[in-house]
Amino acid sequence: MSHEITVRKDGTAEMAFTGPREAIWHGLGQNLKKGASLDEWKTAAGMDFEVFESAVNYQAGADQKIFPDRKALFRSDSQAPLSIVGDDFKIVQPGEVIEFFRDLVEIHGMELSTAGTLFGGKRFWALAEMGVEAEIVPGDKVQRHLLLTTAVDGSMATTGKVVLTRVVCNNTMTVALAERTNSAVRVTHKKMFDPTSVKIDLGVVDVAWAKMIGNLKKLASAPMTASETRRFFEERIFDRDKTVDEQTWGAVRQVNRLTDLALNGSGSDMSKGTRWGALCGATELYTHGTGKRDASHQFWESYHGELETKKFSMYQDLVLG
Repeated sequence: MSHEITVRKDGTAEMAFTGPREAIWHGLGQNLKKGASLDEWKTAAGMDFEVFESAVNYQAGADQKIFPDRKALFRSDSQAPLSIVGDDFKIVQPGEVIEFFRDLVEIHGMELSTAGTLFGGKRFWALAEMGVEAEIVPGDKVQRHLLLTTAVDGSMATTGKVVLTRVVCNNTMTVALAERTNSAVRVTHKKMFDPTSVKIDLGVVDVAWAKMIGNLKKLASAPMTASETRRFFEERIFDRDKTVDEQTWGAVRQVNRLTDLALNGSGSDMSKGTRWGALCGATELYTHGTGKRDASHQFWESYHGELETKKFSMYQDLVLG
């Protein structure tokens, strides 16, 4: 399987989206019209099940015993197992992730963009358009989205964060807010999830959005030649203890791809020759094009893992350099 989007026995992918199918990482899921109800989103995204819990039993000889301080989590619809967690683990239900956006959609004008589950329902997310955009250079717009993700396998905290979409190529990147520690609100599964508190905490993003857009506009006005662009990527990818000729094939290939995307990638006619173009090249590669066979891992890492770290690091270096 080339992805980890959950696919039910009847072949239905637990994923829903608006917009063109070709813009989706793997092409799976149900295409909804903008304005679909949250109940429609829950069903189409496969997030209409609940996570149930049960004591963990084990066989000890002829006796059936209970594993203390542990509980098993499983799906209400298929009874498929999801994980074994501590008995103090607080579950955030798939439906709660969708419901998080109800007042944001009905009152504040946001629109859900994608939602779904991964790894058999162990992880799930929803992403909404916030109705805010900015023009970095004429014709090159970015839009702000709000992402809420969580997991029931202990792999991550419930996380709300703002992400950025470059309209010209549907290219996404984590918004680098004023400080890295402010780029997301995370609620551990030791605490009850309070959606209102998360929204209040995320209220600081308006100031950070303005600062971040200011930074991007500075990047768009900062010249960067082709040779400077390549050197920027080499300094961050190559092993500094080796000569150029001694670098691994993988490192050379990555620098080649980053440089090519910065100069010739999506929307490069508006950004090449600037630091903004270098950031867009890095974003395009690390969000969509590292060549991972598993598109869902690509997606997850671009928001939460190593790829997010690379994007943020390059953003910082370009802004501060």
